[in-house]
Amino acid sequence: MSVHSHDQMVPGKGIKDIGQLGTWMGLISFTFLFATFIASNVYLRGWSPETFSINLPGSVQNIVYLNFLFTVLAGVLSISAGISYKKKKNALFITLYILSAMAFVGDSILTGWIVGHYYGLSAAAWTAYGMVEIFMLILDVISLVLFIVGFFYMGPKKNKSLNRFIPGALSVWVYTMIMGVIVFIQCDLIEVGQFLEWCGMKLTQ
Repeated sequence: MSVHSHDQMVPGKGIKDIGQLGTWMGLISFTFLFATFIASNVYLRGWSPETFSINLPGSVQNIVYLNFLFTVLAGVLSISAGISYKKKKNALFITLYILSAMAFVGDSILTGWIVGHYYGLSAAAWTAYGMVEIFMLILDVISLVLFIVGFFYMGPKKNKSLNRFIPGALSVWVYTMIMGVIVFIQCDLIEVGQFLEWCGMKLTQ
């Protein structure tokens, strides 16, 4: 599988490339809409906590925590893949690329499950949390589509296309991780101590 060529990488400095600039402009626009629903979640829980603050069952809370860990794992693996690609470590890049894609698949499945749970839980839960999780699911799906496109760019004679594609796609993957962390802290995290205790319990099992 061909990844690199002797040609100079295009672009020389990522943000100067119109494709990557367009990617970030799109992400910024997406952020304004996404932030509206995150702010609505925080406002509704502050305005009427007895209605919009949802106490999830233990099994569901476990899925929320696991979903967060998959989000962070997918982002870290994506960054590592991007670094290995820049350093022209082809074998490591392909391995990390596949692992990143698998992590995003797991993240998408868990996010979809959470969306379905909020939909069936109550109208208040769906109003406060549903759209926030749907936006995360949209980001996961877009990330997976980019991974699929990237596989096609790894063919022979497509090195320049891959050189342009990886920085833009990596921006989306890192953005997805960042928004996942924000959503978890603002909307899903009950107490930091409780989350750390959950992590400790899972590590000892």
